[in-house]
Amino acid sequence: MIIGIDASRAVKKQRTGTENYSRNLIFTLPKIDKINSYTLFVGSDYDGGFDQFPKNFTIKIIPNKKYWTQIGLSLEMIKNKFDVLFVPSHILPTISGKRSVITIHDLAWKYFPEVYSPKEIKTQDFSIRRVIAKKAHIIVYSRSTESDLKKFYPKTAKLIKFVPMGFEPEKSNSKISNELASKISEKYILYVGRLESKKNVINLIQAYNMLRSEREVKEKLVLAGKPGFGYNEISEEINKSKYKADIIETGFVSDAERNYLYQNASIFVFPSLFEGFGFPILEAFSSSVPVVTSNVSSMPEVAGNGAILINPKKPFEIAAAMSQILNKPEMARKLVRSGQKELLKYSWETCAKETLSVLEGK
Repeated sequence: MIIGIDASRAVKKQRTGTENYSRNLIFTLPKIDKINSYTLFVGSDYDGGFDQFPKNFTIKIIPNKKYWTQIGLSLEMIKNKFDVLFVPSHILPTISGKRSVITIHDLAWKYFPEVYSPKEIKTQDFSIRRVIAKKAHIIVYSRSTESDLKKFYPKTAKLIKFVPMGFEPEKSNSKISNELASKISEKYILYVGRLESKKNVINLIQAYNMLRSEREVKEKLVLAGKPGFGYNEISEEINKSKYKADIIETGFVSDAERNYLYQNASIFVFPSLFEGFGFPILEAFSSSVPVVTSNVSSMPEVAGNGAILINPKKPFEIAAAMSQILNKPEMARKLVRSGQKELLKYSWETCAKETLSVLEGK
């Protein structure tokens, strides 16, 4: 087969969950497939990364111009006869060839429209309706997203293919700057993600205030991530906290810094209101950190038996879960052991093999 892949998101410098999914999947395909021919479409900002791929992979640069997907990628579909186009992290182009496959990561915009611009919401909705019209296959990697698609777009039911997510412990170095190290020289409770409303950071701060008021703890609260929608309210919540000196904001962190933060945390708390998957939960598992996370959307599915699940809208529950872990070392150790077992469910090779089966129409 001749397979085209939109790899534009996989080569971005700052990557979040969807871009990392795209990148890891694309890097695993050469390990399992020496037969099919692939063309990876990237923008003109591409500066290498796929250069060592085998001969059955070709890199095609489409100049970065307005409507890169709808015009640039569509033209490539006209000029070249691909058996299938795979879009792991974006939207289908206007023209997508004989057959197309797309990964839909979540429908967060249906639940939190205030976080998205009217244009983004319109684009997301239009994208799914185009998928339905083209009868493209839809890959999802959480049953939560599968359920949401069937709920909001019943016609997708026959198009959905569930493919388990991949995961591999981070292999990069683990280090932080001297400046950040001086701020977190003691024990700390860790959150990783954007500082935004959807991630429920305000309730986390309130829970931390309750924890500190309830008992004498040494743990600081480290918020690792860049500001997002609703950050002003989060900043106000920090500033009015009695313990604001112990609430540390790191801003965006590198892979090495993130690894360090996970590996040295007492607890990882991820009380998000909605997640299409929840990579940080697995990252914490791989660093042997006990986890507290939400009992909504995909998070119970990802966490399995490896975390204490809480109602994210109740700060007292978050505080109580953190207190339990700090007070009961054996519970913390049990959560870590369970988290390690949950990791065994995730493999990029399995994800790539099952994705390839969908691409081949099996």
